[in-house]
Amino acid sequence: MHRFPARLLLVVCLAVVVVGCGGETGSTNSEPPAALIVSTDEWVFENSSLWTYDEGVLEQISPGLPVEGIRRPFAVAHLAGTEDVADFHLTAEIKSTTSPEVVGRDVIVVFGYRSPSKFYYAHLSNDNTVMAHNGIFVVNHADRLRIDEQGLDNPPPARLNDTEWHEIRVDRNVSTGRIEVYMDDLRTPLMTATDKTFDSGAVGFGTFNDTGAIRRVHLENGSAPLVDPISKRIETGTLTLGLDSFAVIPPSDTSGGPMARINYLSDAGDGTKRLFVNDLRGKMYLIDEGEVTEYLDLSSQAPDFVDSPGLGSGFGFFVFHPDFAQNGKLYTIHTEAGEALVTRTPDYSHQAGDVIQGVLLEWTTTEPEHSTFKGSSREVLRMGFPSQLHGMQQMGFDPRAQPGDEDFGLLYISVGDGERPNAQTNNPQSLSAHTGKIFRIDPLGSDSPNGQYGIPSANPFVSQKDALGEIWALGLRNPHRFSWDSSTGAMFIGHIGEQQVDSIFPGLEGANYGWNLREGGFRFEKENPLKVYALSAANQAHGYTNPVARLDHDELRAIVGGFVYRGSRLPALYGKYLFGDIVSGRVFYTLASEMAGGDMDAEIREVVLLDSEGARRSFEHFAQRPRADLRFGMDAEGEIYLLSKANGSIWMISSASDPGSKNEIRP
Repeated sequence: MHRFPARLLLVVCLAVVVVGCGGETGSTNSEPPAALIVSTDEWVFENSSLWTYDEGVLEQISPGLPVEGIRRPFAVAHLAGTEDVADFHLTAEIKSTTSPEVVGRDVIVVFGYRSPSKFYYAHLSNDNTVMAHNGIFVVNHADRLRIDEQGLDNPPPARLNDTEWHEIRVDRNVSTGRIEVYMDDLRTPLMTATDKTFDSGAVGFGTFNDTGAIRRVHLENGSAPLVDPISKRIETGTLTLGLDSFAVIPPSDTSGGPMARINYLSDAGDGTKRLFVNDLRGKMYLIDEGEVTEYLDLSSQAPDFVDSPGLGSGFGFFVFHPDFAQNGKLYTIHTEAGEALVTRTPDYSHQAGDVIQGVLLEWTTTEPEHSTFKGSSREVLRMGFPSQLHGMQQMGFDPRAQPGDEDFGLLYISVGDGERPNAQTNNPQSLSAHTGKIFRIDPLGSDSPNGQYGIPSANPFVSQKDALGEIWALGLRNPHRFSWDSSTGAMFIGHIGEQQVDSIFPGLEGANYGWNLREGGFRFEKENPLKVYALSAANQAHGYTNPVARLDHDELRAIVGGFVYRGSRLPALYGKYLFGDIVSGRVFYTLASEMAGGDMDAEIREVVLLDSEGARRSFEHFAQRPRADLRFGMDAEGEIYLLSKANGSIWMISSASDPGSKNEIRP
């Protein structure tokens, strides 16, 4: 055998220690082996004169010669250090460099390689006419033997019909003998087999009597990531909602971008029917009896205010204190950068890694009934984040809490991890870090480290050494929205995952939702952040709080949480939780009663939307943009509104019918 260097990403097993669920900072959970990517730089060749390696591409430049006494591929190279690989997941890009006019041109992907006369290979060709070249074969001291389930009578289609790069994926499970080979369409196997001839061996590449190349090899030693984490598709339900135009917020941009980046709608809780909406570009508007007027210009009072590069940056959220009618207090979240990164010191920070700061302000007016804010503001809390992604997201007061209750006047703040793939830290699982959490604070208190707010003594981690007392729950990536069911008091969190699964979590004090060791109830590996993995029995025993409903990215791009309807006007909607996809604007629902049962997969159905003429429409039609930027709002009567951050428009749900669904009966 001959060797020379190359490069490969190889995933091996490494035991890690993580913070346990239930919020006990000194305790640890010994997580079953997780993946760590290490590198190897060596290929092993049966004949090195046939091969070159340059800038990450291994290429067979000359055809090999037949092997005496056995019918098998003529040229094989395998990866050094992979000789003992058993279960594995391999992805790479491969191509043939032989002219497409050559019938039967091929490349092979090798695995289970134990010697030149003992290995498996997947044969990929442009031809199935002379014989079925495309298939899975085993070589075991004898001529190759075809073992794929498709067979000669129903061979996989020939896809290697050009000299372009093609994606390839091979998964092997030794205990079951299962082998799956994917090409280009990495969600549906091209060929499959079940065989236990070899339980381990190296992974490699080659051809019969042709030439080809391989690059971008990624090998994981262990279980394969899930191709389709949630295979059940969401069907359209029988719930139909009519939408009527309610208001349009004045445009804050006329250059062709989103006209008004509206993000939320709510009432002031002061007994009036006034509604308020914020535009991420810096202003807050009042809607009173259909008339829209400017209520507050936050951006003009924050010199370092930024609303770029978009996403969640800008004037992100607002909430009125439950005693607003008496104390005139309003809370806002916005982002700052520029000079603020030099002149302002965050209360919680990533230190030199901060590129943006989230700021919580308290505004106080002595005239809460006025239609324009007049008063003062003070800074309550400032946080630093390492990217413009999912920082401080939402705030809220428990709507069921009454004066004298422990939770009355306590402000919940959802805080994302602010991290990008391949730059993820353990902060979401650390009780000494501010990111990836839900905070609960008393904005009228003063015993916090900065003296600008209080830390409730009932918070779950307040007495634990080195823990931030403000933390109410942890283990979150992007807790974009949360709301309470006004009937039961249950909190539901709309959580945006990384690349695979978005979730609705139950809001529970002290909960650890598992990020970034879990995504949507599946195992997550920071070293391969675009995938998720099935949980073993051992993985499931770590006490993380699971979702009550979840969707994979076949169905949506990014979840936007909504509300459980408890209004009196639309009986067909009663007890249903409405939520949707930010990007496409698809609207979904599930039953609050099913989510209360704790099953990870409460049934989800898509809502049918009708315009004011009764015509069936997608939300993209209402938004008039391919990116709908859907949001939800609710008024004091519990009626739900749909908002588009793309065009600044707001619609009220004017009708609801659901003849074929289970309906919760309003008491």
